[in-house]
Amino acid sequence: MIEIKGEIMSTKFYVSCSDGRVIAATKYLAVEPLKKQFIIINSALGVRQSFYQALALYLSQNGYSVLTWDPRSIGESKTVSARKDAARLRDWGALDLEAILNHVVGESWTNWDNITLLGHSAGGHLTGLCRSINKISNIVFISAGTCGWHLYPVKQWPRMWFAWYLMFPLLIKGIGYIPGKFGIGHDLSKGVALDWRNWSINKDYLFSDTTLTNTYYHQFEGTIHSIGFSDDVGFSPKNTIYDLLSRFPKASKKIRIYNPKELSLNRVGHFGFFKRENKNVWEKVLLNILNKSQIK
Repeated sequence: MIEIKGEIMSTKFYVSCSDGRVIAATKYLAVEPLKKQFIIINSALGVRQSFYQALALYLSQNGYSVLTWDPRSIGESKTVSARKDAARLRDWGALDLEAILNHVVGESWTNWDNITLLGHSAGGHLTGLCRSINKISNIVFISAGTCGWHLYPVKQWPRMWFAWYLMFPLLIKGIGYIPGKFGIGHDLSKGVALDWRNWSINKDYLFSDTTLTNTYYHQFEGTIHSIGFSDDVGFSPKNTIYDLLSRFPKASKKIRIYNPKELSLNRVGHFGFFKRENKNVWEKVLLNILNKSQIK
């Protein structure tokens, strides 16, 4: 389906993964693309691609082609109820992102060198599970870190212990999934919830999971720009951001933790960066990064 919004053409389509699952995506293409970079936005855990539409339109208006997508079991990629869905969190990086990247290149929309991944939260820390991550050159993380509870401020520990050791086990045992009304925002299948929970109680997050036999964080040799916010203490505080970057030993890494006052804002937190009313921040923070990394 094709929609025209101003001078921006958006197209919804579906991508088949290697295991047969189908995921929904949307391409935003400026009528007169000015930039070579093709930006793929990877969503945070449980966040629908529609949350990033305002940013995608803004980037398209500034000459960038943009793609948003829903991982399996989320948003428009949800095909069955969370109680019946076999999706795992690891699949979002290993299977879904792999399919997205290869579709974009296979359709000749761009080449590997011109892809920029923009990962929000889990959309950032799952990138290293994707086999093709070493084929691209640029990654931008927004509020993306690992989730080991010991990396969070001590005041956050009771909340996390309650979730990981009481709420998640009881809900999964009782009803087989985590309902979105419990603060997640979207129903999570058992496999997604257990991956998230089991990794989060490990000291090294997913890097302690011996069932993840193929990871590719160590292969990425491009550039990572990581952006965080000092008031994001409940999801991606500074220690988690630095921990994630340490998992990419061969990458060129640039990090900036902003105080909201530097951006003339009272609060940013974990989600505020993507709000339409904060588009002035997009120019100051994101366009500056993208313009500097523009492929000649």
